[in-house]
Amino acid sequence: MQINYDLIRLLLLQIEEITDGHTNFMPEYFFDKFPKYSQKELDYHLKFLSDASLIEAYDHTVIIDITPYGRNYLDSIRDKSIWQKTKEKIQPFESVALSVISDIGLSLIKKQLGL
Repeated sequence: MQINYDLIRLLLLQIEEITDGHTNFMPEYFFDKFPKYSQKELDYHLKFLSDASLIEAYDHTVIIDITPYGRNYLDSIRDKSIWQKTKEKIQPFESVALSVISDIGLSLIKKQLGL
């Protein structure tokens, strides 16, 4: 299955909203939140988030929190306009690394800040 970066962003935003570092959440929580996506897609992307160390999860099934790395990634693409511009830049490519997406988002933020 190919990574859907829009879904990665949506999941991180949702996890950030619901986590407190102590309460655990099961993947089933997200099925109602994102009815557009199949259970298989959600499970795959949540596992990816765990494997990529963007979230802290137990056995890829119990979500605990976003990691500092995950927060840095999310902060680089959180803003909707930054995310849209980032997607435009990666659109010509079939796939790109998360670090590239983060770097593009950060460069767009720095440009807006005049840095």
